[in-house]
Amino acid sequence: MVKSVWFATVLLALIPAAVSATEVGLVTAVSGNVKWQEAGAVASELKPFVKVREGDQVLMETASRLQVVYFESGRQETWQGAGTLEVGNDASKVVKGGLQPEIRALPAILVRQLAKTPSPDGSVKTGMVRMRSLVAPDRLESVEREYAEMPRQAEASDRNPELYLLASYFELREFDKLEALLGRMNAKSPAAADLTALNVLYYRAISAARSAGK
Repeated sequence: MVKSVWFATVLLALIPAAVSATEVGLVTAVSGNVKWQEAGAVASELKPFVKVREGDQVLMETASRLQVVYFESGRQETWQGAGTLEVGNDASKVVKGGLQPEIRALPAILVRQLAKTPSPDGSVKTGMVRMRSLVAPDRLESVEREYAEMPRQAEASDRNPELYLLASYFELREFDKLEALLGRMNAKSPAAADLTALNVLYYRAISAARSAGK
């Protein structure tokens, strides 16, 4: 009986930690001097395409810019200037400074795929590793049709349409198409720093997915 009570107590203590560890958003753009501090960790440089968790803090210095998309709410926030933000479940909270975000509501179909962007550590969730034979024949066609419409509603510098297509190709294991898309993006903007991070992210994830699929 004592052991059962002790075990239940331990489980209850671990529940908040598990919940807080859930990835709630994706950093889709960052520039300037921006630091990222996870719970109990030392602050480090925030890089694009990192997934953030509730309770994380983001420290921005003057002339910094941050864009983050929240999976639960579909809310895209663009922040500019100096201050400190705290990541919430579906929105950021200003902890320090007079920062004011530019808010945009993104389509659910776009946010759903952004959430499937692989993690920077190269880990691949089981659900992401699947054979093409298990995918509906018209799924790829539908994805590419949706992508074709997205640039018309996005700004010229907005990478969300490409992030949608990259995540979709990765989910469908269309790695050749994914690599070709990265190649076109690199040729169009050869000096873009965020593309370096995006290349590393996806080539590492492709390698891990191919190994896991053997």
